[in-house]
Amino acid sequence: MKDNCKNTMIFGSSHDYIGREICRQMRLIKLPSRAMLIRQGDTGDRCYILIDGLVDVYCKDDSHILTCDETTTDLQYNVVKVTTDYGEYKATLGPGAVVGDVVLLNPSARRNATVIVSKRTTECCLVYLGRVDYVRLIRTVSMETSHYVQAEVLDYMYLFQKWPTADRMKLVAQMRSTTFRANDYLYRAGTIATTMFVLVSGEAMERQNFNLLESSRPLASKHNAAEVKINIELMLLGPGEIANEHAFLKANQVGAFDIKAVTDVHALCISRHMFECMTVSDKDFVQDMYLKLVALAADRDDYRRERLEFGSRYPDAHVAMTWHLMRMGNLRCARCGRRGHVANEVARCHHDRKYDWAPLQLRIEKQVGQTQAVLQKMTRAASAVVAFEQLSHPVSRRSPPLHLDHLLQENDALLPSAKDQLAECWRQRLRVYPCKTLSSMQNRTMLATEGTRDSDRDDRGRGVGCKNPI
Repeated sequence: MKDNCKNTMIFGSSHDYIGREICRQMRLIKLPSRAMLIRQGDTGDRCYILIDGLVDVYCKDDSHILTCDETTTDLQYNVVKVTTDYGEYKATLGPGAVVGDVVLLNPSARRNATVIVSKRTTECCLVYLGRVDYVRLIRTVSMETSHYVQAEVLDYMYLFQKWPTADRMKLVAQMRSTTFRANDYLYRAGTIATTMFVLVSGEAMERQNFNLLESSRPLASKHNAAEVKINIELMLLGPGEIANEHAFLKANQVGAFDIKAVTDVHALCISRHMFECMTVSDKDFVQDMYLKLVALAADRDDYRRERLEFGSRYPDAHVAMTWHLMRMGNLRCARCGRRGHVANEVARCHHDRKYDWAPLQLRIEKQVGQTQAVLQKMTRAASAVVAFEQLSHPVSRRSPPLHLDHLLQENDALLPSAKDQLAECWRQRLRVYPCKTLSSMQNRTMLATEGTRDSDRDDRGRGVGCKNPI
């Protein structure tokens, strides 16, 4: 049934998973010959798909139409007389045809034709979907569309080749989706690894930093040897690959290298608790995935060891990691599981659906872009609300907000000058102790005046400022 309805407005632009969910909510009915399915001019809430049998479509002039509601009329699904005029005959529809789908999207729409079971059919089998079920499904499915799209990433990974579709969907539903900006760290060396990542889009780099004692001079001792810092790029990871499996599978759960995002990375997170609950199962496809993951981690560890050995021997040779260099490592492809090529080399990959990966990437990027756009709109809206609240309720100077204090502490240019600080102190003191502050200010003014007079006398005594000094 789903294959016959791909060209309809319900299933045409939807995903296969969404189409199956909609089909599960449909109900089967059987109508006899000459039974009225839809009457022109009525308002309805059901869409019908023919499974078996034929229906005739009639249409008449709008001026001769009597309108009513299908849910309240008694004529629905009743057998009609042959002599009744329902307008001009238009067409005969067979299995796979969809009628009445406009009312699902537009509740105020009226039927524009009359549909009757053909007299050439003794019994017609149909399935129908109500507007309430359709709206509920759309609301639910729209929130889970990301799961359906991201589940396709697992379809292209050789680790999950033997997983049934239902189990893959359950796994993706339990994963947490996250996004990393460029130059953000997915994992920092020396920390406990609590998450393993499945890269959906973007690229990440494994880097290890360590200090090496320079022993180029033969007579140099350990105390006099210079310490050299080395930054080695170990591995480049792309979409459809596992990241942070090294520290995740270790006994101490601590890795020795960083994982940094080269571009914006969208990933699915597998927590340790989820991984342990998943690997406890004795199902064949779960054990197959675990053995492949262990073998993948072992191959990567050997390649990392070679990179570290090369970097320690030639510390001045800064070799940037590229996909061509990754291909020389002879690691397994993330899609087909064979060696000799990397995942982004479609021509050399042996995956059955390798040419469908590019459209999937476009759908993922579109979905991630839409999500980021929604988040940006929400951020702008929240910023506008905060700005309005700040204008409505100005912040008191006596108790500035914490984030403002933090900004002032970091930027000295925003701090008030010494003169402004002194004036603010006197103003605050005048509020608390007005009498003492006024007397103190008068005393300071008198002392300043006397000091000015004394300085003027000294200047006149020395002849400063006189045109003709004696």
